Amino acid sequence: MASLTKEAFPEAGIAPPLHPHVPPRRRAVAVSSAEPEVLLDVQRPEVNLAIWHRDLAAALTAGLSPLADAAPFTAVAEDEPGYAVDTLAAKLPASAPIDLLRDINRLALIFAAIADTGGAVRIRLEAITGPACHRWHADAVGLRLLCTYRGPGTEWLPLAGGARAARGIDPKALPAERGRIATGAVAILKGEGFRGNAGFGCIHRSPPAGPGERARLLLCIDEPGRIPLE
Repeated sequence: MASLTKEAFPEAGIAPPLHPHVPPRRRAVAVSSAEPEVLLDVQRPEVNLAIWHRDLAAALTAGLSPLADAAPFTAVAEDEPGYAVDTLAAKLPASAPIDLLRDINRLALIFAAIADTGGAVRIRLEAITGPACHRWHADAVGLRLLCTYRGPGTEWLPLAGGARAARGIDPKALPAERGRIATGAVAILKGEGFRGNAGFGCIHRSPPAGPGERARLLLCIDEPGRIPLE
């Protein structure tokens, strides 16, 4: 069995108390493994980020060029995973390799089970050429799955404090060393909307894009009904 790694956010990253006699918030932990079961750990109160490290199949990555060449675009669908993937495929500006659609379907099923969505999910696949969400932030959702199929992956900070802490971050003087989710890896981030997690969401951002950089292909899976379809 592959080893499980854990990274506790430092004491300096603990959110300060809102009132003088209220103790500081709990520490947070990021966990990662080469086994997909690590994603279940995001349900633990202290875990804000769970990462499943994996390598993408060559057959999948080889067929991504038509989608990347059609950038920028965003395609969104919400339904049970099989139906949502079919709808998503029909909205894409170029044909998607079958291995990509199968992988998205698999990840949607995993996410629906972990987030207990009742079966439905909201899937967004986008090809990004600009800066995207380049500011440090914590999402207002409950749980969110991210997987970058092409280009650099999402960056995150081992810092507690959620959206409030993110708003005070100076990008030129980061309070902690940033981490980066590898291309192909699957991550589930815990947001401010998760039960008991207000003020404690995972702080992250899209990697800044320089001029001439190739398009990123990013998958985002959310709980249904929380965000309107574009």
